[in-house]
Amino acid sequence: MPTKSLASPARKRQFGSERSTTPLPIVHDRPSDSKITWGRLAILVTVLAWLTYLVYTIMREFLNNGTQSFRFTTEAISYLVVVTFLTFSALMYLVARQGALQRFRDHVRVPRAELDSHFGAQQRSMTVLVPSYSEEPAVVRATLWSAALQEYPALRVVLLLGDPPHPTDAVVAERLAYSRGIAQQIEAALAEPRVRFSDELLICELELAADPAVSVEAVRELAGHYSWAAGWLDRMKAAEKVTDHVDTFFVEQVLGGLSAELALTATALNAAADENTAPTKERMLELHRRLVWTFSAELDTFERKLYASL
Repeated sequence: MPTKSLASPARKRQFGSERSTTPLPIVHDRPSDSKITWGRLAILVTVLAWLTYLVYTIMREFLNNGTQSFRFTTEAISYLVVVTFLTFSALMYLVARQGALQRFRDHVRVPRAELDSHFGAQQRSMTVLVPSYSEEPAVVRATLWSAALQEYPALRVVLLLGDPPHPTDAVVAERLAYSRGIAQQIEAALAEPRVRFSDELLICELELAADPAVSVEAVRELAGHYSWAAGWLDRMKAAEKVTDHVDTFFVEQVLGGLSAELALTATALNAAADENTAPTKERMLELHRRLVWTFSAELDTFERKLYASL
C-alpha cells in the first residue's frame, strides 16, 4: 500500500489551535432535566426583566414627568427600542437553545442493525467532492483516504483540483503531479481488500442460497475476514509518517478507529462461534457487505482549469 512519497515540512501549529485529536461525539450528550428546567427559567426571567424595565423605568418616567419636552420623549422611546431589540436577541438565543436541548433529550440513535437492513435494500450511490487549491499533498491524501474508508454501498470520491494546471515553479509542479496521482494510488491500494471481500460476499450469497442455515465454520471464516481487515489497517497505520497533529488524527482516529471497530466485530463473531451460535442469514450477508462497502470506493480526479469553459 502506498505511503507519502513527497516530503513536506511539518505544518506549523497555529496559535490557539486545539491540541486534542479526539473528535466530537457522534451523538450529543443527553441534557439533564435540571438543565432543561434552568433553560425555561432563563426564558421566563428574560421576559419578566423586560416587562419590569418597561413598567418601572419608562412608564414611570412618563407618568412622573408628563410635561417634559419632546426631546425627552424621543430619547426615552429610542432607548426602549434599543433595549427591546437586545432583549429579543437574547430571548431568541435562549429559545433556540431550549429547543436544541429538548431535541437532544428526545433523540434516539438508529440501531446499527436497522441501518444495515436499510442499506441492504436501498443501495443508492453517493459522490463525495473534495475541493483542493494549492493544498499540501499530505493533507489531500489523508482527506481522500478518510472519505474512501467510509462505509457506504456505492461510494465515489472525486478530488476537485483547482490549482493552475501548468505551474512554472518546479516545486509547485512536483506537488501538483503528486496530487494528481493520489486518487489512483488509493484506488490501487484498495484493490486487494476490495477483490477479497467482493469474492467472499459472492461465495456467501451462493452458499446461503443453497443452504439457508449458517454454520459455525462460516461464522469463524467471517471473523477471520474482519481480523484480516483490521490487520490491513494496522499495517497501513504502522507505515504512516506522523509529523504533526493532522497526521496524528488520521492515524489514530481514521485508521485506528476503523481497525478497532472491525477487530471488535471479529471478537464478537468468534465468541458466537465458541458458543455454537450463529447470526441469521440476513445478518451474515449484512456483515459481508460491510467489508465490501468499506473498501470498495471509486476515486477520481477532476481539474476544472484544464478546460476553457465548462
